[in-house]
Amino acid sequence: MDPNKVAKQDGKARSAFNVSERHTFIRPAYEIVLDGQQIRPTGLLVIARLRPKNATITTLPEFVLRWDEKDNHLDVDPVDASKAEVSKFKKGTSSYYGHHAEKSQSGSRVFEANIGWHGYRIYQGEIRFNLARKTEATAVLGLSTSASTSFSKENI
Repeated sequence: MDPNKVAKQDGKARSAFNVSERHTFIRPAYEIVLDGQQIRPTGLLVIARLRPKNATITTLPEFVLRWDEKDNHLDVDPVDASKAEVSKFKKGTSSYYGHHAEKSQSGSRVFEANIGWHGYRIYQGEIRFNLARKTEATAVLGLSTSASTSFSKENI
């Protein structure tokens, strides 16, 4: 997205705060890092990252949990994965799943993430957060003045 357009967007999410996570399962090779920073110049608002603990193991992808403003949803995207695997993940198969986190009934910004990759369950848990939005208000004040004078001419 064009950084100039991102900067001018009014009413859109600009940052996340009160980010918390509670998982029922996380693959031992992974750790979750809560983010919730300011929106990036490209429009990306990262809520959390699920990343391999050992960065030298390149067979495990990192996952970015990001806010999708258009769909009002939390999406999960793999990083540094093949196009074929990303496509399978986004479509959702029995071996690759979790692109769309499910909205929980327990709150407006509470999502259940269930992520699987290459036949392995990677993560299952709940992500909670609040969004800060940029808004501007414009008020128009109208002022009016009037003056009147009257002259009379008298005969002397």
